[in-house]
Order: sequence, then structure tokens, then C-alpha cells
Amino acid sequence: MDILYISFAILISTIFSYFYIRIYSKYFVLRSHYYIGFIIFLLTIFIQFITVLPFGLSVGYLGLLSFITYPLALSLVYKTNIFNITFLSLNAILKIYVDFIFFAALFALIEQNQLTLTWIYGSNYYHLSQALAYTVSLILLLLFDAKLLADKLKDFFSQRSNLLLIISIQAILTINLIWMSATTEVLPFRWYNVILLLLAFSVDGIYLLLRLFTANSTYFSVFKTHTDTLKKQLSYQLDHYKVFESQTQELLRFKHDYNKVLNSIASLADRGDLDSIKHIVNDSNKELDSLQINYSRYSNNLVYDALLNDYRKRFVGIGASFESVVYINFNLDISEINMIKLFYNILENAYEALLHVEDASKRLIKIDSERMDAYIKVSFVNTMNIEYSSLTLNSTKPDKLQHGFGASIIDKILIQYNGFSNRYATNDEGIDYYHLEIFLPVMN
Repeated sequence: MDILYISFAILISTIFSYFYIRIYSKYFVLRSHYYIGFIIFLLTIFIQFITVLPFGLSVGYLGLLSFITYPLALSLVYKTNIFNITFLSLNAILKIYVDFIFFAALFALIEQNQLTLTWIYGSNYYHLSQALAYTVSLILLLLFDAKLLADKLKDFFSQRSNLLLIISIQAILTINLIWMSATTEVLPFRWYNVILLLLAFSVDGIYLLLRLFTANSTYFSVFKTHTDTLKKQLSYQLDHYKVFESQTQELLRFKHDYNKVLNSIASLADRGDLDSIKHIVNDSNKELDSLQINYSRYSNNLVYDALLNDYRKRFVGIGASFESVVYINFNLDISEINMIKLFYNILENAYEALLHVEDASKRLIKIDSERMDAYIKVSFVNTMNIEYSSLTLNSTKPDKLQHGFGASIIDKILIQYNGFSNRYATNDEGIDYYHLEIFLPVMN
């Protein structure tokens, strides 16, 4: 019977390990040799099934081994920081240990024995408790992490404060559960086992609810930030349209009156009244100058033109050299709202990057375009301060929550329309440049 329990434990723990690594690979990049870490992770679990320890070592050493090998294994699996590795390690340890204590206490209650690690380790229920613990953990993993929190974990890992809160709670719950279950004092078995059952159940429930709360709070916090940002973008674009509409209306009024002016000039010319003609021309020039129309055409798309005209003023306002000499013929199947979001974020990121260039004389942005097979490539090149570049490993932006949101919008829109982008940095004569190339498919 014990062989059956061991086989069951090995099988279900292997399945748990596979799904644990696979589910969290959606949020972290796998290393090229991630399978080495997976093997270490799996071997750490299998070692805990050993019932004969050398040198008379206590069973407690098997449990402590996980606190060393889990972080090591997971750091070999994922390319991520120490905080995420710590969370993933304690998450796995807490899940398994809580469920193991629950079933071990249940079997001890049935056998009318006080649960101790020595008793469960030497009983026939040790491997069965392990197998059942991994079974419950697997079910919760698939239902909770893979389904219920699937769309919220990415935001959760992006906010350090909530992540540190959960890590602290993981450590507190794990330490308290180990302290309660590892006692060697002789206590009334029924009372003690029931306490452990309730404690394990409570810890499991509290931990799940806390994870649900922190994931949801992070998700809605990020959602609110994203919504406010999009609202700002749309409001900003509405201002562009209003200015453009006002300028267009003024130009149309001038054009309407201009026909009458030409007729008057023709009549005065017939009579040879040159002085009156000069007065009319001077007045017309003053009126045209008063319109203050300074609108350049950069493309065949009004949205892009409105954004670029406004940002041209903003770039010039901070002393940046602005260059966009190529007329872009957008022949794209893309909605106006996505055009707004795409180019607003590109230009806003460039503007923020230029602000960090301390020497205003070195602030430069250049926009170019060319047709490449089935794509139109729009290139944005701007000078930057390398310390504030998103291409560096560590962000120095104070707003961690919103950091990368603009880039994520750009990538999302490009993917939606089967486009892609290239980002890289160069250095020329001691000046750092940031390059962004976006590729959008053109309509046939």
C-alpha cells in the first residue's frame, strides 16, 4: 500500500511542478536552460518522500531544504528579480505545507494520536498526506492562479508594495504554522489535532483571500491609472481638433471674403486707383496674419498631423531641434482612436526623454518614414539621457505603477494590427540616441 501512496505522491507532485512552472511562465521570461531549474525543483520535492535519513538527521531538515533549493531552482527557471523569486518560493512552500498539515492532522485524529512530525514521518499516512496535499494544491493552482487571477497577476507583480506585503504575510503564516505543528510537548491529542485542522484550514483560506484582495486592489489601481491616462489623451486630442477646427473656420471665412476683395481690386484696377488697391492688399495681409495659422502637413492623416503640429510646438518650446521632412502616406486600416493612442504615446515618451537631456542644445528629435514591402516604417530618433532610458535594466522613474504603460499601449496596438517595432540605443560623438521603429501593414 505504501508503494501505491509513494507512486501517487510522485505522480501528482510532478504534475503540480509542471503546471506551477508553466502558469507563471506567462508573467516571467524563461531562461534558455530553464529545465535545469525545473529538475532541481522536482528533485527537492522527491527528496521529501525519503523515509530513511542518513546520520540520524531529523525530518525537519527536509523541510528546511525547500527554503534553500526552491529559490535556487526558480531563479534558474525565470529571468526575474529576487522579490518575485521569493514570492514564488514561499507561495509553493506555504501551499504544500498547509495542506500537508491538514491531512496529517486529520489522519492523526482518526488514529487517535497527537500529530508530531516524528509520528507522521514514521506512519503509513506520510506519503498519502503528501499526495493529497499536492492534489489540493494542484486544484487550487489551476482554479485560482490559472483562472481566477490570470488577468491580474501581471499587474500584481508590477507593484512592489503589494508584493512585499504578501511576502511578509507568507513568512508570518509559514513560521507560525511550523511552530504550531513542530511541537514536541505532549498535549491532549483530540484538542491539538482539531486546533491544527482549524489552523491549516484558516491559513489556507486567509492566504487565498489576501491574494485575491491584493491582486484585485492592484488590478483596479492600475486600471484606474490607465483609464485616467487614456482620458487625458482623449481630452488632449480633443483640444487638437478644436484648434484645427477653429483655424479651418477662420481660413474659410477669409477665403469667402477674398473673392469679394478680388472683385473690388479688379474694379479699382480698371479705374487706375492704385492707392486704394494698396490699402486693400495691406489690410488683407494684416487680416491673414491675424489668423495665426501655422499648420504643417506631415501626412495624409488629420490625426497624425494634429498631434505632430502640437508636439512640434512643445518640442521647440524646450529648445529641441525638430525635423520631420518626409510626407507620410498612411494607407492603413486603423481606427482614429488607436492612431491617437499610438502616436500620442510615442511622442509623449520622446518629449519626456528630451526633458531629461540636461543640455538643451543637444535635444533633437527626427521623424522619418519609408515603405518596406507590405509595411510602412515610421522611425523616431531622439536624444536621451541614458540614466532615464527604458532600455536600461533599472528604472529610475518615480512612478513605478505607470512606468512602461505607454510602451505597453504601443505594443498592444501594433500587435492588434499585425505590426511590430524595434527599439535600440546608439551613441554618436558622446551623445546617446534612442531609436524607435514601428512597422504597420498597409492596405492593398
